[in-house]
Amino acid sequence: MSIYINIKEFKKWVIEKDLENETIKGFWENFNSWKEEYPEEYVNTFKNGFEQKKLSFYIKPVSITMTNWPDEDYNHVVIRLVIEYDGSEIGEYKMFFDYETGDIYDDMFWVY
Repeated sequence: MSIYINIKEFKKWVIEKDLENETIKGFWENFNSWKEEYPEEYVNTFKNGFEQKKLSFYIKPVSITMTNWPDEDYNHVVIRLVIEYDGSEIGEYKMFFDYETGDIYDDMFWVY
């Protein structure tokens, strides 16, 4: 018996479930909500105005989290996006997916 996860199969599952695109879509929803709900914070972050071409993000880790250790009954796949603006890291976005189904469980968005 192997104690290791088959990374190739896990990656295939992430791709089949389209979790990367779901994460990017969730990021934009959160970014636009943040802009509307926290305008002072938004303006403070982009002091010289926002230019979308200066905004970039990339997936840093994709991980499996055993949230309810030592029990294994509450597990998630977590995809983390690093958010950069004009070459500087300004925040991150995480989306949590159910480990068995790939359904969205939760997400977190924050700007440093």
